[in-house]
Amino acid sequence: MAILVTGSSRGIGRSIAVEFAERDVVVNYRSDEEAADETAERVREAGGEAVTVRADISESAAADRLVETAVDAFDSLDAVVNNAGITRPNRLEETTDAEWESVIDTNLSGAFRVTRAAAPHLRAAGGDLVFLSSVGGTLGTVDASYAASKAGVHGLTRALARELGPDGVQVNAVAPGPVETDLNDVILDYLEGIEFRGHENVDTHLPEYACEPADVAHSVRYLIDNEYVHGEVLEVDGGMHL
Repeated sequence: MAILVTGSSRGIGRSIAVEFAERDVVVNYRSDEEAADETAERVREAGGEAVTVRADISESAAADRLVETAVDAFDSLDAVVNNAGITRPNRLEETTDAEWESVIDTNLSGAFRVTRAAAPHLRAAGGDLVFLSSVGGTLGTVDASYAASKAGVHGLTRALARELGPDGVQVNAVAPGPVETDLNDVILDYLEGIEFRGHENVDTHLPEYACEPADVAHSVRYLIDNEYVHGEVLEVDGGMHL
């Protein structure tokens, strides 16, 4: 059994990779080889096998090669977690085409490209497909490009649940709120700079609890292990969506 986790050199992706150390794990990264190697080593320390694959999933050829390499490494692919994501937070009028396209190309189109390449293997295995989204996809927080990309992930999840479900592929998404990661630090710095009235004024049921990457990884495992959950966008945000 092999699982591919995109963007797993650090943060949530790393925690997901380690969470599934009982499987063969494909650690995908875009640029930080040293961090990816550390993730792979943590998987091995937890008792699993891991390989690292460099690929920028915003490029179709790279996404295809990533999946091909994953299958070659372990002779099968029964789960894909589309975790890779970026943010380029900016005000609407100041957002450039390049910023918009980079976010959409990675967060939404990249997830689509990897899934398109992996679909035949997931069908053959009756496997699992999980997308990492965000509360921003529901509440419109952070900025236009990030929120739009994650709202698109919600639609992609539900459409593919309909299309792939009859072939035995379980499809779901996790939509976290703020998580203690480097990416969240970028978001918080931006929101503080524009005096954003959003996260700070939304109460949660867990006001003293900081969500860690491992909490999100546990949620991914729940979706994969529970075979009767399908087409779901699971909010993991301490109640922010309420």
